[in-house]
Amino acid sequence: MTSYDPERLVWSGPRVAPLFDPGRSLGDILFELLDRNPDQVLQIDGDTDRRITRGELKLRAIRIAQHLTIGGQVNDIVTIAALNSGSLASLVVALQFLAVPYNAVFPNFTHGEMVGIMAQTQSRVIFCDAWNYEAVRNAAREAVQGEFKIFLVDGEVDGVATVDDLLVETGTEQDFSPKIVADTSKAIYSIFCSSGTTGPPKGICLSHANKTSSFLPAPYNNPTVLAMGSIHWLSTAYMLDLVMFYGGTVVTTKQPFSEDLFFDLVERYQIDLLNGPPIQAYAITHHARVKQVDLSNVKLWSIGGYNVSDAIRDSVDAILPNGKSYTIYASTESGLIAADMAKRKRGAIGTLFPNVQVRIVDDDGQFLPVGQPGELWIKRYVAFPGYLNNEQATREVQDDEGWFRSGDVGYFDEEGYLFLVDRKSEIFKYVTQVSPTELEDIIAELDGVAEVCIVGIPTLDQSAELPTAVVVRREGSALRGEEVVKFVEGRVMDHKRLRGGVFFVESLAKTSKGSLKRKEVRRLIMEELNVKV
Repeated sequence: MTSYDPERLVWSGPRVAPLFDPGRSLGDILFELLDRNPDQVLQIDGDTDRRITRGELKLRAIRIAQHLTIGGQVNDIVTIAALNSGSLASLVVALQFLAVPYNAVFPNFTHGEMVGIMAQTQSRVIFCDAWNYEAVRNAAREAVQGEFKIFLVDGEVDGVATVDDLLVETGTEQDFSPKIVADTSKAIYSIFCSSGTTGPPKGICLSHANKTSSFLPAPYNNPTVLAMGSIHWLSTAYMLDLVMFYGGTVVTTKQPFSEDLFFDLVERYQIDLLNGPPIQAYAITHHARVKQVDLSNVKLWSIGGYNVSDAIRDSVDAILPNGKSYTIYASTESGLIAADMAKRKRGAIGTLFPNVQVRIVDDDGQFLPVGQPGELWIKRYVAFPGYLNNEQATREVQDDEGWFRSGDVGYFDEEGYLFLVDRKSEIFKYVTQVSPTELEDIIAELDGVAEVCIVGIPTLDQSAELPTAVVVRREGSALRGEEVVKFVEGRVMDHKRLRGGVFFVESLAKTSKGSLKRKEVRRLIMEELNVKV
């Protein structure tokens, strides 16, 4: 449980020793762990039913690492812009054996987004798929200074090397050993892209010690887990890590999320553990097929992203005869922060993970006590090293003591439960503060709502912003704006009423990670209204 120091105004999760020495590299640890139970199936390709054991994955990773080393292919950072096909895990482990950092990018990035991140990483070795090869090559030509080489993880293109070329027997596999890492707190193992909600994606650097210190004693019993999405999602990468470090089997797919695909994979492979964002949980629980699917094997379903409504939690719990949902609060920079796996409290995110400390800070930099909302400053066992080639951005969010300014607004209650209010940058004012996510959670309870985004539209005199709902109707719904306004009116204080009205759209602008592009949604509505600021 969370403890509180009233003198320092600091909340802390329990102190727990990591499973592995943070001074060891990921490659060093995995090289040992994959030898344990080598005949256990570690990965199932859900698209082909191809199965790879722990021992086979290690051998494949060694061969990829050897070929990349022999060919002199490896440089400072490798870019991966590929879907989660059968060879992706072997590639990632190979790079960890070599202690070469990889930048996992959204395979569907726009040309501008791809160029922007490649200009930062300057990768000379790039992995992608056949379907996005042209787009990746064109972006690399514009962004990368000098020569580069592209390998295909999935599919074929005439004259282009593939991962299969790197799996050829070398004859010296038994002589291979992972590269020694001198300082694991500074050595980068991966670079994830920020969500891009406030500008172009930044490269979030994570060190070997960041990752190794996050593995704690856990009651996993060789679970079968589902990883939907590519590894640019930290949650997908975590599911791969879970089975490699704790044991178990991960089912992967390169297909985009759909309710039918989810149902097929969960039932076919008897999935134990699930995770995903609230929007997917909502879609699944409201699908007509959900009552016919066998979900009896699901034990835990983590729902994360930002703030998960009680309505979504209730709907997930209702379809799990032998399992439960739990909310998880995390960020790429800070890792796992809080969850309510042990005990749920309605409206709360949960209590702090082990080895996590949090302060609540107001706009003047003053630390706040119990019950008062402010920005969450977070401190982990090992601080994240910073943003790639961007010291200014790093200094803006993390101080010399390792306290990370999350940009999230929340508070703790007397029992140490964390409640999130909103993103600091997304709160707007009409008389007093309005939290978009609070209103979104309420509107999402309406049957006819598929998605919703709350924005503030300025009044004519620019003195305030009117709460405005932008709604995507569920298929077949005839939901009217008046119904939404009245539904909200009966649930909130006067200043939170939808004075800006309700707008219906076909879709909402989102980042590659599924986060709402609230500023873009607001801009489009203001254009429709011909409002200028």
